[in-house]
Amino acid sequence: MASLNPLTQELVFKIVFYGPGLGGKTTTLQHIHSASAPDKRGKLVSLATPTDRTLYFDFLPLRLQKIRNMTVRLQLFTVPGQVYYSATRKLVLTGADGIVFVADSQTARLDANQESLEDLNANLADHGRALSQLPHTFQWNKRDLSEVVSEDELDRRFNLFSAPSIGTSATRGDGVFEGLEQITKLTMETYRAELPNRREIIMLLDEETSGIADAIRGLAESPRPKPVEAPPARREKSPLVAAMAAASAQQAQQAQQAGPGQGAQAAHALARAPDSAGGSRARPDGSQSGSYLVPTVSPSSQGGTSFSMAELWPEVDRDAVRKCEHLLAAHDTLGAIMACDVLLSRVLAFAAGLCGSADAPRDPALVCLLLGLDGRRYVKFRALVRAARQSDEVIFREALECFSFVVEARRNATGLAASVL
Repeated sequence: MASLNPLTQELVFKIVFYGPGLGGKTTTLQHIHSASAPDKRGKLVSLATPTDRTLYFDFLPLRLQKIRNMTVRLQLFTVPGQVYYSATRKLVLTGADGIVFVADSQTARLDANQESLEDLNANLADHGRALSQLPHTFQWNKRDLSEVVSEDELDRRFNLFSAPSIGTSATRGDGVFEGLEQITKLTMETYRAELPNRREIIMLLDEETSGIADAIRGLAESPRPKPVEAPPARREKSPLVAAMAAASAQQAQQAQQAGPGQGAQAAHALARAPDSAGGSRARPDGSQSGSYLVPTVSPSSQGGTSFSMAELWPEVDRDAVRKCEHLLAAHDTLGAIMACDVLLSRVLAFAAGLCGSADAPRDPALVCLLLGLDGRRYVKFRALVRAARQSDEVIFREALECFSFVVEARRNATGLAASVL
């Protein structure tokens, strides 16, 4: 429930941005932060891994211009998209007044969207709540990419309660403030309907005179700055963060001293162990961005070898390949499988595009058949990705098999491109 201080006439709403990893949640908050006037925004706090991927949450406080005589504050949170941080997401959902589900519009990410939405419903059920009873909206992100599912199809698949939805591009800022306006208005309308019979407060939140749209637009400076390009978020240097970083470094050192086999087990145990905040401790992984890329990581600078399969990929994807290879070299089984999922999604999207955007297969399994891949291997690949998302037991050899499957898919896609073009 929202926090209301009748003496100061201040109302505070908690809005949680939920969705799959790499879907654009953090980039959405970064754009809102960079495009908001300094006197309207607080500090963007991001508790992330050393590679800047969201580990615990992002937090951005906003102060809207006064709506009649009441000051409205928004507390914007994101959750880590990786499924093995389920406890953290459940914790961040506590007391949420509204939810924005940020979905990845790419065809190859439909499974990830579905898994994240099911996870949201399960976590809400643990809180004794239901999505149908909560103010929520959908952002169909990455609309600036070529191989995306139509908004109508995304609504049909995921928007089961006909909530407001909007297409966005978090990297360019398209639709971001409009989406914030949607969830703010819906949350305030719901709160107003649940208020006790107090005439003075209801008048303050009168839908016809509340001016929510003007208040949201008032966040932005004039002229608005250029779209955010994933700037590094400020880090909260609190004792808790310092303690978590020290614990992560100690565990990583122990994993290296334990040897390859034991190190993989230690890394897996670290990912599964809950911390004092109810989440899981840090593990190396990729960054979150609206363009679905992984940051550059040089394996040679971190103890890896100079050998790489990245040359099989176009230049734009090579950093993601090297990142996956780095995770394999570090025996990070779960992280490597998740990175393989990112790579395969891009390969399948590329292959689907070769068929033409209008008639491109919407089912990734059909694209696998188009590439001549073994259907049984694809089914096993998806099972391993689901196991990794749930932090189930997965052996290192299976991570190698996933990478081998991705390499084969890339080679076949290259051959298909040569025959089509």
